[in-house]
Amino acid sequence: MRIRFALAVVLASTVSAFAVVPQFWRTRNADEYLAGEINGFAVTARGELRPGPSLEKIATFTDPFVLSQTVAPNGDRFFGTGNDGKVYRLRGKEMKLLFTATEPEIYTLAFHDGALYAGSSPNGKIYRVDPTDGKSSVFFDPKQAYIWAIDFLSNGDLAIATGVEGKLFRVTPKGEGKVWYDAPETHLRSLAARGDGSLLVGSSGKGRIYEVRADGSAHALYDSALNEISAIYVEPSTGIAWAAGVSSVLPSSAPQKAQPKQGGQSASSSSGEKKDANAEPTPAVDVSVSFEDTSSASSQAGSGEIYRINTDGFVEVVRKFDREMVYAINAARNGGILLSTGPQGRIYEIKDGETALIASVPEKQVVSISATNGETLITTTNSGAVYRMSNAPAAKPEFRSAAKDVERFSHFGHFRVEGSNLGDGHIAVAFRSGNTRTPDSSWSGWTSPVAAAEGSITAPPGRYIQYRITMPKPAADVSIDNVTVAYVNRNVAPTIDSVSVQDPAVVFISSSYPSSPQVVEATNPDEYGIFTSLDTPRDKSDQGKKVFRKGFRTITWRARDENGDQLRYSLAFRRKGSEKWLRLRDNLDETQMNFDTSQLPDGTYELRLTVTDANDNPDAPLTDTKEGVLFQIDNTPPSISVTAAGDEAIIRVTDKLSTIGKVEYSADATKWIRLTPADGIADSGDETYKLKRSAVEGKFVIIRATDSFYNVATTSVTMP
Repeated sequence: MRIRFALAVVLASTVSAFAVVPQFWRTRNADEYLAGEINGFAVTARGELRPGPSLEKIATFTDPFVLSQTVAPNGDRFFGTGNDGKVYRLRGKEMKLLFTATEPEIYTLAFHDGALYAGSSPNGKIYRVDPTDGKSSVFFDPKQAYIWAIDFLSNGDLAIATGVEGKLFRVTPKGEGKVWYDAPETHLRSLAARGDGSLLVGSSGKGRIYEVRADGSAHALYDSALNEISAIYVEPSTGIAWAAGVSSVLPSSAPQKAQPKQGGQSASSSSGEKKDANAEPTPAVDVSVSFEDTSSASSQAGSGEIYRINTDGFVEVVRKFDREMVYAINAARNGGILLSTGPQGRIYEIKDGETALIASVPEKQVVSISATNGETLITTTNSGAVYRMSNAPAAKPEFRSAAKDVERFSHFGHFRVEGSNLGDGHIAVAFRSGNTRTPDSSWSGWTSPVAAAEGSITAPPGRYIQYRITMPKPAADVSIDNVTVAYVNRNVAPTIDSVSVQDPAVVFISSSYPSSPQVVEATNPDEYGIFTSLDTPRDKSDQGKKVFRKGFRTITWRARDENGDQLRYSLAFRRKGSEKWLRLRDNLDETQMNFDTSQLPDGTYELRLTVTDANDNPDAPLTDTKEGVLFQIDNTPPSISVTAAGDEAIIRVTDKLSTIGKVEYSADATKWIRLTPADGIADSGDETYKLKRSAVEGKFVIIRATDSFYNVATTSVTMP
């Protein structure tokens, strides 16, 4: 039965310093869950969080790397390790050191016809090891720097993928080998035999998938965008193959010859005896897994891709991993395939075209998978361990979300978990908060777990929050669809960045202003007072088209609010020197206003702009104010005086408040002709102009003067 819990956002206890508009952080799809830390949970392709299969650690190693594994028909398991070149045998619960190679790494193992085969690196060999007493001999020496993968063909021949010369060898059961294919790159990194005797081979360097036929002919099936094909697996029943591409880079040259290890065993000696008391690890059956507060390595991880290779050779990309690399592919017990990855220690399943995370381990690197005899075993590095995966649900699943940045100091409200069968204490939710990007000792401790699918968040206010979901009562039918966390930001006062008064007569008309008639008419919104306005409804982000209207002034401003609150503005003015502010306009939601200044006497005035977030914070609004913005009002035309001086008319134009903008004359009602001031530039309120007698003598001459506020004065000139 699917249960939906309603979220009651109760913020009555919120102190007045916090805003009242709640925001919600939701985790509701697979990528969002995969961004967290997962132990014992699975994440389905549909974005559900479910109990994953249980993982039992059956062995730990003093060796840091468990690099390879294989299984014998009787159920014995063999593990190749580094950096001491050891091979271990697990029989039941008994772990035994079986063989130690001269070389430090065992990257590949195979079991065939009663014997174990181990490929060592670097500058290694193929050893044939007795699975009972560990006695060994060199089966084949390819004289190559690295032996990456081996696989037996249906006729008993052994295929060997090597580097750094990129050679594929084929070795008969008698140990007689030859180069089967010489690839045009440095490493052949992975291989898998097909039922028809051909091989699929993955390279490193160019990242190609090759098909190599029994006669040694080969061609490339796919050229990956990544530079290494780290694993290939062929489904025995269908012949469909799967490959993994990663962004790893392998050495381009051979290493120096390894020196013999002190006290090491020779290749031909028996390796069944212990080298010291600590050489044989004891299997660890009961394991307690815990998380550490360390920064994730995923930010520095490479990328990966999964390819499906159809039987006709067509290759398609079925999944991409942005911050994970796939190291191994094998069969899943219920159909589909399993993928092992790093650096987050995850195991994925691809089935019916969907990819799901089914398990994870704390060692962070899962390098091999074996799925035989009804058992699935995985091996890890950092540190070396072996886990057995079973169908039973994990005993103690735990999911930790990624730390959420709520962008500023916030108070946390309620949480809600939606899904199936969440009641009866099946899940428990806890929270912690802090003010650093990565959870550390400066964060609060985890709150007491709430054994319910909804409740209050008691973590203290902060900028970052994280939640943890555990399962006190594990059950296979529990699923979590989404998690919602409510919070409110601490209210921050809005900020006025700038206030400016446009040049005289400048107004902005939006595109929504009626196109006809062409004359701009003022309206008089009586509710705002005596000042008419040219404002019309428009998009608040659209400043509008710049036009001119004598007597009008336009005020524009910019403001911001870190909380994203709706802002309202109020404008007031006063004459310079006065103490009383007068209302110009209240409750504006736009960032500009124009008004008719013809209602005011000439002089210098001061503006005050106030912004408030009261719409979203009615109980405790915050404001910002900016004043001291000066502007002038000049509704008086300039004065014009004309005197005669010899054969010139001397024209003097003066204005008390503004500069002289333009002076023109017209003779006998013909076109206007502009005059140039005597000093060459009109830049003051007192300018002198000269007009030749010959230009006006016997004519009707009009002088027109316009100041910078577009006030116009005219007079006539008569020259006897």
